[in-house]
Amino acid sequence: MAKIGIFRLLKRLIVLTLIIGGCWLYFNNSQIQAASTAMIWNFRQRIVSLIGHGGDLDTQSLNLNGSDSQKGQQTSQQKTDSTTIPTNGRWATNTATIYVDTGNQVLDSAAQSAIQQWNQTGAFTFRPVNNRQQAEIVVSAMDNDTTNAAGLTKTSSNSLNNHFVHANVYLNQRYLLDPDYGYDQERIVNTAEHELGHAIGLDHTKHVSVMQPAGSFYTIQPADVQAVKKLYATK
Repeated sequence: MAKIGIFRLLKRLIVLTLIIGGCWLYFNNSQIQAASTAMIWNFRQRIVSLIGHGGDLDTQSLNLNGSDSQKGQQTSQQKTDSTTIPTNGRWATNTATIYVDTGNQVLDSAAQSAIQQWNQTGAFTFRPVNNRQQAEIVVSAMDNDTTNAAGLTKTSSNSLNNHFVHANVYLNQRYLLDPDYGYDQERIVNTAEHELGHAIGLDHTKHVSVMQPAGSFYTIQPADVQAVKKLYATK
């Protein structure tokens, strides 16, 4: 009986060690977090498809780790592979004016860094302006705990050519600035890059990308640059 008790104790200690180790790996490895989020996202998509909404989802798409994009028009949810460009429209050219005023230094800095990162790709150019009224894209903050989104992008389009005419990007300070949610500066910048990707015209993709639904684990990838270049190729 004593041996059985010892074996049970050892078994419990091993299980507890595995649980603690697994939790430590998850919270300290962004790749594992991203892979887990993608797996959950894909499972959610299968469930949605099974209950009959696979092709008729509103383009206000809820992301599991806090980035959300809401467009001015409703389109069907798109399945993607490595050669397709998930998109919900585009600007007439690969440039747009942008105005940043979140009212918070951390978020302003993240947005400016995201603008710089996108501009350095050469695929799209954001031109900062000092007047909100002159901006085609406006970046501001929101404080909203009724959604699990750390970012939200709303675009308005010309229905005749599907070209954007205006975009509003919101960074949700409720999550991004609360240490309990684990957003360091890098992830805040990634979130801003993700939302600017929506403002360019990109939608979510399940591949390794700044447009991965989680929205904060990846920076701009070479595939994202190629997608934007292809999107804005002369038509």
